[in-house]
Amino acid sequence: MPRRQWLATGIFILLIAAAVALRLTWKVTEVSGVVTEKGSPVAGAAVRVKATAFQTTTDSWGYFSLTGFPAAFRVHVTAWTDGAYIGGGVAAPWGRRVDIDLKPYPAHDNPSYRWIEPKVERPAAAEFFIRTGLSLAARMSFNRVFLPLASRLTLGCADCHGDIIYRQWAGDAHARGTSNIRFLTMYNGTDVTGRKSPPTVYGNSRDYGQFPLKPDPVQPYYGPGFKLDFPDQAGNCADCHAPTAALASPGGADINSVTGLDARGSQCDFCHKIAAVRVDPVTQLPGENLPGIVSLELRRPAAGSQVFFGPYDDVDVEGDTYLPLQNESRVCAPCHNASFWGTPVYQSYAEWLASPYPAEGVTCQSCHMKPDGLADNFAPGRGGQTRDPQTVFTHSFPGAADVDLLRHTARLELSARRLDGRIAVQVSVTNEKGGHDIPTDHPMRNIILVVSAGGGGRALPLLAGPVVPGWGGTGGGPADYAGQPGRGYARVLEELWTEISPTAAYWRQTRVLEDTRLKARETDISHYEFASAVDSGPVEIRATLVFRRAFKQLARQKGWPDADIVMNEAVLAVP
Repeated sequence: MPRRQWLATGIFILLIAAAVALRLTWKVTEVSGVVTEKGSPVAGAAVRVKATAFQTTTDSWGYFSLTGFPAAFRVHVTAWTDGAYIGGGVAAPWGRRVDIDLKPYPAHDNPSYRWIEPKVERPAAAEFFIRTGLSLAARMSFNRVFLPLASRLTLGCADCHGDIIYRQWAGDAHARGTSNIRFLTMYNGTDVTGRKSPPTVYGNSRDYGQFPLKPDPVQPYYGPGFKLDFPDQAGNCADCHAPTAALASPGGADINSVTGLDARGSQCDFCHKIAAVRVDPVTQLPGENLPGIVSLELRRPAAGSQVFFGPYDDVDVEGDTYLPLQNESRVCAPCHNASFWGTPVYQSYAEWLASPYPAEGVTCQSCHMKPDGLADNFAPGRGGQTRDPQTVFTHSFPGAADVDLLRHTARLELSARRLDGRIAVQVSVTNEKGGHDIPTDHPMRNIILVVSAGGGGRALPLLAGPVVPGWGGTGGGPADYAGQPGRGYARVLEELWTEISPTAAYWRQTRVLEDTRLKARETDISHYEFASAVDSGPVEIRATLVFRRAFKQLARQKGWPDADIVMNEAVLAVP
């Protein structure tokens, strides 16, 4: 090799070595700068080293200084203030000052906005090429290659946010707002096979006008239905169950007519367009009979722009901004707090608000969006930042169908002692981890405590103590608990005109007949005495806490297949 080539090769190697050495040793340890909005300094802006806990706020001149973070060759810094998109910049050893100019997001809602699909269905080949192309584009340059490419494609939320988050949401009740079989059969007055109860028959009162009569006991009956009572009305169910369909006509969207994207329930783009929740300034609750969309403020952008509200203040991607409301229980209030005819029905938010948890900083999201460790990036391979998995919210929204959540909600304690010819039993049930009353939400949900004592292969008779109410199930089946030792926990509604109780037809005028549910951290103690001879031998005491998504009779009428869920069980041997 000629001497000149040797020299060139040596210089090249030295330059590479120098560059590597500089990158390893020349690092940023401090970043400072000024945050502005439209050229004016922003005081109190949140400034953060991206995807870390190292943060500060700007002073009255918009100035900030960040130190103490792990030294690095490049440090990505972001800034956010209310009403603006998140902005950002990168500090390097030769430029440790980062000035960030924030841009305001749209202040008005655009009703003509076209919603983004949660997932766009494509042929397998098209799916492969689009995903591969997006991945390559994100690696080349997010801003200069990925974003221009993405703007030319018809993409869904899953194309950027990945399969984990999408599948969690798609498997949850929020995505099935118009296909939930319990909801549909209650809306239409059918059972799960489509058999329909007879239309509601009305009587007339000179003072009150029409009022519903009890179902004819001679006719087949498959439970109540809103459409049986009001066949020509849509009701306001869609205001929560199909919010994008109801926006055009609040209280007037018929669930049976909802199709397409509107049938995807509370879908991604809708929830991330919520800008504010309207509540009464005194009660801090949504207004009476103003469920769902009626108590929400949206920010749908004009054509050519975008806005997504999220839970992080450091996602400096075009169109993204931070909204503290995303991390607050209040965002859940419009669809989880409602009264009908003045009777409280859905009250999860009000129950939480009255509990000790708000003062402790425990929100709805703390339990129902608790990070599950399955995701560490909200946009893997699409420019997203790897984060601590314990800061990435699950979108599974565990609730009334989640066995694990239910089994960790209530504490059950059991004690017993022998007395002359009897055994005295004490059972304590504590709502230990429920952030609201248990059971909560739909008034057809109920919890049953079943207590039994047995010895020598036979059940011991109850001498004293409470028994499970009639709604616990009659008929003599193994899960028909009415009349057995125990308790029932439920908000029991009674229809004013028919006096049917318990009822789940809360769209009728009802009253609260009794409310035996357990408030947050409340303990219910019950006592029982069972007959037992002094020399009868060992006796086994068993207490079982059972959750049901609906009262037994209603579930039978509708044909709902939901099995009982054992929330807790305690067994004690008495010598």
